[in-house]
Amino acid sequence: MTFTMSQIEIAGTLSTGPVIHLDNIAKRICHDALEQTYDKLAPVEQELSLERLLQRRALFQSFKYGLAKGVAETLAANDKRVRAVYVFEPSANPDAEAEEHLPLEAAIHLVVVVETTSAALEALIASLDRGLAQCLQELPSPLLAGYHSILDVNLVTEEAVRHKTGYANLLSSIFAPPLKLWERQV
Repeated sequence: MTFTMSQIEIAGTLSTGPVIHLDNIAKRICHDALEQTYDKLAPVEQELSLERLLQRRALFQSFKYGLAKGVAETLAANDKRVRAVYVFEPSANPDAEAEEHLPLEAAIHLVVVVETTSAALEALIASLDRGLAQCLQELPSPLLAGYHSILDVNLVTEEAVRHKTGYANLLSSIFAPPLKLWERQV
């Protein structure tokens, strides 16, 4: 892969040094999401500054999706109780025609279907959240600079999915269904 100046800018904005393992995972998720977003750009657009690119709604949403996908894969790889991971936008309105006028929101909203909840999974989520928030604060974006927490993860059991209770009810929504990011193959 050939790196353009803007992609070098990505690597330069993510600080290096002695960090704990989960911080490295968070930085990898952030780096991969930025790289995937850049890969979707035309060569001329790849020369734009990262700050300018993150102001574009479509690219920002693509970046958020990459972050959500990385988080989903990390949760699934580190906890066998995770069955599926979905991303959703609580402000999504399928009838709205003015999405461009809504402010960009950096929070990533996930529904994670699990066999059972655990303190270990909750600790993993909290650590990833801190690591991602720190990583995003290092990017040249005023929108991302103010976030100290980026993940809104809602754990739901398989039983809650069967009974359609709480956040599990979102999974059967016909108006604004969440997008499945990952599912464990049985």
